Amino acid sequence: MSVFSDLKNKITGYIDVYVKLAKISFIEGTANVVSYFIFAMIGLFLIFCVILFLGFGLTEAFVSMGLSHVASYFITLGVYILIIFVVFALRKPIMRFFAGEVIKVITEIEVGNHEDEE
Repeated sequence: MSVFSDLKNKITGYIDVYVKLAKISFIEGTANVVSYFIFAMIGLFLIFCVILFLGFGLTEAFVSMGLSHVASYFITLGVYILIIFVVFALRKPIMRFFAGEVIKVITEIEVGNHEDEE
């Protein structure tokens, strides 16, 4: 009987270790994805600030060239609308790029774990 109980204990221990390893892998994957999204949000905020202040600077440049404030703001608005059209025209390559990056972050753990096993 001790052979069977010893075998049972080993199998139970193996399953316990495997479940803990799966939990740790899931936690690591979730942490990587969340940190990537937080980094992306910080980057988007910084890009927003840069674009905002570039708009103010562009408006002031038009004012210094002799245009009125209203005309300068409308010209700057036109520049922003042009940029929006370009972004919408390139939306599929942009979305593919970000989708590829997200997939890379999610699957990075899978590749890392398989390299450790070899």
